[in-house]
Amino acid sequence: MKTANVMLIDNDVAVVSQMKSHLAQAGLEAVAAGAGREAIQTFLRRPPDAVILRDTLPEISGWDIGELIREISAVPIIFISDHPDRLSRNRALQIGDDYMPAPWRWEWLVARLSALLKRSSAECPMLPAVYDDGYLRVDLQAQTAVRGGVPLNLTSTEFKLLSCFVRHPNRALGYSEILQSVWGHSYLKAKSDVSLYVRYLRQKIEVDMARPSYLQTVRGFGYLFAGQDGTPAAA
Repeated sequence: MKTANVMLIDNDVAVVSQMKSHLAQAGLEAVAAGAGREAIQTFLRRPPDAVILRDTLPEISGWDIGELIREISAVPIIFISDHPDRLSRNRALQIGDDYMPAPWRWEWLVARLSALLKRSSAECPMLPAVYDDGYLRVDLQAQTAVRGGVPLNLTSTEFKLLSCFVRHPNRALGYSEILQSVWGHSYLKAKSDVSLYVRYLRQKIEVDMARPSYLQTVRGFGYLFAGQDGTPAAA
């Protein structure tokens, strides 16, 4: 099972260290994203499964960062706050999914986060476990891909992108939908990332990159995965 990736947005090194320690004990991977523009750039570069966000931050407030994240992603957000008042609580719950005022009990935070991650996972529809057309085989659960009997060495992002395509065979996917599914945001100025990783995938799965049979360009819109047998196969 994939380990959940949690992004910590806080400029207090001591607080971040305490959170990382408790999250690690719960089997969760934590990435410190700093604050301000650095946090947004980290989010876009490596979309997490959940965000823990301090409301009081320099440069850009936690509230503003939360609103920016919410504009492009539905990832669960928990606010930790220095202000145990009703106004802060209401604002946190309007933007995010949960709120914890000081003094912080990290075991409670981990429990609430685990519940949010479980709920978020449950909301995802069940998908066929394996795509197999006799030449290309993609196992979504094992996160492996084989072409012509030879295992493919795919990066995490390449596999996410390939999975996005094989889950929707023979359907044109727009740039915004691909970005949301793979990168966790729909910031269209980043569509060059999609084109770049499609090129990487074509190099690995296509017989002839000049005449791709799997990953086909839909001009002005996005891409289409031409499933050779039309549908993914059940495991």
